[in-house]
Amino acid sequence: MTDAAKKILVDTADLGAVDLSRFQAAMEQQSRQWRVQLGQQLASAVAAMTPVFPRISIPPMVELDRVSKVLGQQLVELTGFNDRLRRAFEPVIEPLTAAFAFDDLWRDQWRDLFTSINRLVRDLYPENIREALPRLRELQMLEVLLIDEGIPLMWVPGSQTVNALLDAPDAAARRRLIGQRWKGIVADCEVVLETVDHPRLQEGRDFALGAVAALRDGHTAAAQALAANLLDSMLQKHFDNATRVELTRNDFKAKGIKFKLDEYRVSMALTFAPVWHAHAKYFPKNGDPIPRVFGRHPSAHGVSRMQYSRVNTVYALMLVTSVIKFFDVEMS
Repeated sequence: MTDAAKKILVDTADLGAVDLSRFQAAMEQQSRQWRVQLGQQLASAVAAMTPVFPRISIPPMVELDRVSKVLGQQLVELTGFNDRLRRAFEPVIEPLTAAFAFDDLWRDQWRDLFTSINRLVRDLYPENIREALPRLRELQMLEVLLIDEGIPLMWVPGSQTVNALLDAPDAAARRRLIGQRWKGIVADCEVVLETVDHPRLQEGRDFALGAVAALRDGHTAAAQALAANLLDSMLQKHFDNATRVELTRNDFKAKGIKFKLDEYRVSMALTFAPVWHAHAKYFPKNGDPIPRVFGRHPSAHGVSRMQYSRVNTVYALMLVTSVIKFFDVEMS
């Protein structure tokens, strides 16, 4: 309670009656100040939590329902890791609960808001990476795995492999790990593909499962060719040309420009950063050497033992699985 409100209460008590209208006005003024302060704290907290994705913007004067709507709409578009959310909001929740202790309804509304925020952030990420989120929080780590090394993380591989990749000391070790765990990763892809149920994706899903079967049966080259071309087909079919070109234009060799995670929604950024990596420029007519890592263009134009390998096939299968599941979620 503010000093002004206390003074009103004391003054009116001396007169033998409480001027409820004046007291209520003082409390409403304090309530507005609390809301403004909380809105600013929430905005600062979310901005601090989101070094990777666009900043949240909340007007300086916000009412309770406005805070709820803004956060509900924009947190879906932002990244936020559960432990970071908890730490960021802890300083706010306790004084907030005390401040609104006189009003059970308001306290319950705020409790529901924070519960919803935690639920939104939890649902933002697929199950395979939820427990690894604290370790993935740094922008540099995301850039290394998704952009520099082209390792898919959305939906596949499974959580144990994700954690093992984070434990690996360098890119070479992570690539070896993917090669060593290829059977488990293929099984992870199969499980995810079996969950794809949108009618417009059934043909693509069936071809992806065909790549799974081919790889298991030892037809590595056939599986890589199918997965690489299916990836291109899915992008052609479900994106307009401008979006597809934007997501796959990899000019890093020529211009040093990397995929910008903070220009996209969370699910799109994490899904298509490794797709961008797989579209590194490759021009045989210019004498470009065939890359050893998986690439969409060398898979089509540089068929060789250098490009076609079991580990590259696993990369291709993870990519196309992740993309198909992305469309399945978006279309649903």
